[in-house]
Amino acid sequence: MLPRELVGSVAPVTPARAAEQAADPRQQAFAREMAPLLGKAIHGAVQARLLDGTFVVKFADTQARMQLPPGAQVGADVPMTLVGLHPRPTFQVGSQTTTAFAEAGPAPQEDADGAHAPLSYREGAAVGRASALLASSGAMAAQAFAGGTEAKNTTLSPTAQALAGVLAAAQKADSQLSSIVGRAPLVGAPGADPAALAAGLQQAFGKSGLFYESHVAEWARGALPLSELAGEPQQQAAQGGVRPNPQDPATAQFISMQLAAQEQSQLAWKGQLWPGQPMEWDVQREAHGGKDGEGEQAIWHSRLRLRFPQLGELEAQLRMVNGALQVQFAAADDATAGLLREHMPELASALDAVGTPLAGFDARSRAGKPEARDAGDD
Repeated sequence: MLPRELVGSVAPVTPARAAEQAADPRQQAFAREMAPLLGKAIHGAVQARLLDGTFVVKFADTQARMQLPPGAQVGADVPMTLVGLHPRPTFQVGSQTTTAFAEAGPAPQEDADGAHAPLSYREGAAVGRASALLASSGAMAAQAFAGGTEAKNTTLSPTAQALAGVLAAAQKADSQLSSIVGRAPLVGAPGADPAALAAGLQQAFGKSGLFYESHVAEWARGALPLSELAGEPQQQAAQGGVRPNPQDPATAQFISMQLAAQEQSQLAWKGQLWPGQPMEWDVQREAHGGKDGEGEQAIWHSRLRLRFPQLGELEAQLRMVNGALQVQFAAADDATAGLLREHMPELASALDAVGTPLAGFDARSRAGKPEARDAGDD
């Protein structure tokens, strides 16, 4: 028999209650700001058109994203009446009977219908989630095509079908796109400061459109001004009233490259370092578990390919581990490889000056054997 005090402490089981979902603070603040205008006629200034066809509209000092009626133009002043606040501020646009919802930021809740939300309005991880969804759906499809017992009940989600169509369209392109193509030289002339080169590369990647969805999410959090989005190709197309067709091979290739970058943590760029100096560069992040519970340690692999008038074609493999750099050169001939080895101490000194020790050095010709050296040999 159980002790009396234990029996007395038992309470009847009550039905479980669903946990309340925390509301978006920006959306709450937006609703509070609009509350005094409920039932009143106001004017909204259309500031920008985004990739999914929605618009950025400004009310006094507040910006919101809205789906406006057809014919809306950037720069227009749109009369509307605030007719509701919850769950989202709702407006009657002009004299039309249709209503328009307004959101303070571009990150919709991921509910049962979240798969249909525009990719532009998810956090940066959305591309990765879509890729994972496609992979799992593809596995189910493979089982179905193999004639499994569950084949007749296997279906692909709308998101998986859309992404499968995008990837199929990408394969139809005349040439495969695997890297960002620079439209202008990174710097104006040889001998530029390394900081200028770094800034040029950052600009080339940042304005390429590869991270457009993440930048829109940053704008929604107030961390990025709207003007910063104007230089990206998706925004330029949207401002011109053009909505890219995901089945177009060029557009599909770009989306495929976004998915690959998210999945493989790898980026590639090719263009001109300065006028007349071509360069190809790719970088990849590889995470390894740390020792003694230190967590993951990021290892960065980078490769540069250049062609110089006197040195010929040169390839540099760079590996950054725990803040130390390992460098491996592949030169066109033995003479060039020897010249690189001769100047290795200067490279080590330059790296030490910026706080990056040279942990290893290797220079070889493509036809010869490597001659590896420790950076402390000289």
